[in-house]
Amino acid sequence: MSKRRLYFSLITAAAAAVAVLFLPRPAWADKAPRVGVVISVQINLKEEAEKISQALGRALRTRLVVDVVAGAEAFRRLPANGVSESCVADETCIKDTAQRLSADEILFVVAVRMGNRIQVDSTWVDPANGRSASRPKVVMVKIDEAEARFSDAASLILPDAAVRATQQTGQEAAGDGPQAHAFLIRTTPRHMTLPAWITLGAGVAAGGAWLPFFLVTSHDFNELQDTCQPRGDCKTNPQYDDVKDKISRNGLAADVLGFASIGLGVATAILWWNSGGDIERVPVAVRSVRLQVDPGSRSTMLLWEGNL
Repeated sequence: MSKRRLYFSLITAAAAAVAVLFLPRPAWADKAPRVGVVISVQINLKEEAEKISQALGRALRTRLVVDVVAGAEAFRRLPANGVSESCVADETCIKDTAQRLSADEILFVVAVRMGNRIQVDSTWVDPANGRSASRPKVVMVKIDEAEARFSDAASLILPDAAVRATQQTGQEAAGDGPQAHAFLIRTTPRHMTLPAWITLGAGVAAGGAWLPFFLVTSHDFNELQDTCQPRGDCKTNPQYDDVKDKISRNGLAADVLGFASIGLGVATAILWWNSGGDIERVPVAVRSVRLQVDPGSRSTMLLWEGNL
């Protein structure tokens, strides 16, 4: 096989790979992050701890573009005796908790009743790399107002999450207005489906079959060139036509198998790209600045929230 043909095959393969990488992509997040709410400490609350967890989960899910496991579902998945206070700093416990909740992020919550007030402090943890950060406290008087309080502080509790746009109407809500912004979120992440595995296997088999044809063709071509070179004219070789035909046949087989392998690889990438669950269109708010006063804690907060 000539170097020109080899270079052409390699350039074609590289071009196909680049084309797959730079296919136009819709504006979507592959999957909404799943946040697990864990009550690690509760004082003077008893049954109210589960209600606080449930209220926090509903507020985050309603306000932000996240999936949340909280309340009774979270309690059911965690150990019967709960999670220890030290879990927030224990890497093994963090990973175990994340696995139990199938969570990408965890909020360890400390809920305390002090007199006629309930104070909720939370610590955000990323199980993948161990990063953690304390979040602002949320104070309430009654459990009934917990969801509203958590909703007001949602962007402070999970500042990296996109904010759901709940006030869009008319054309903007439908995505036709100039101010409309939205994420397309898959209910499940992309994965290798059965057709993708089949095309991948066929592509690997074609690539494996291409290699011996390429090596044999390259060897025969180089050998023919070496044999003919002293005389300066390969056609004087009595076996020239037979060897040339063999090289052409093997070269054609190598080209077919090579392009088949590339095509099957592209097909696998496309099948993987289009896999996943149903797609949900989630409107998100633009960035905004607002001033919020919290009467319970007598504090004032300047909030920068939303997602462009």
